[in-house]
Amino acid sequence: MDDPRDYTKDPARSANFIELGGNAGLYSLNWDYIFYYKEKFKISGRIGANVFPKGIYLEQAYVIENNYILLKNPHHIELGPGLTLQVKHNPTCLADSIYQWENIWFGMFRIGYRYQPQEDGFFFRAGITPIFYRNSDCGPEFPVTRQWFWAGVAFGITF
Repeated sequence: MDDPRDYTKDPARSANFIELGGNAGLYSLNWDYIFYYKEKFKISGRIGANVFPKGIYLEQAYVIENNYILLKNPHHIELGPGLTLQVKHNPTCLADSIYQWENIWFGMFRIGYRYQPQEDGFFFRAGITPIFYRNSDCGPEFPVTRQWFWAGVAFGITF
């Protein structure tokens, strides 16, 4: 039989969660991994995705994010840059595509609170994600640059 896990030597580093709002839009399904772990400073990477219907089409968004996690367990301040790609159907698109799909890139920065204990269990985060750049292939619906403030809240498990 294996010995019980010592979370002081081998802390829970992964988290699976659903984020409502945030830089992926309405919602996203995500995986986050802390790849640098110290008591008061951690660095994590996140990937996420969502799919949402728009008429007969399924649009998607993909998220990649890097976060700097400050303070001792389990309550943290979370800061970091990220990038979102939205694959969007736009019938007014003037690009040379029969399907009229466009790729929109969002640059963002997260400022928020993160609850992630050293042990397996509940994961929570909330924050604002100001979007500082947005680019569209198709012009009129989205200007070349735009600034927005999004907010998001996430619930999940850490292991």
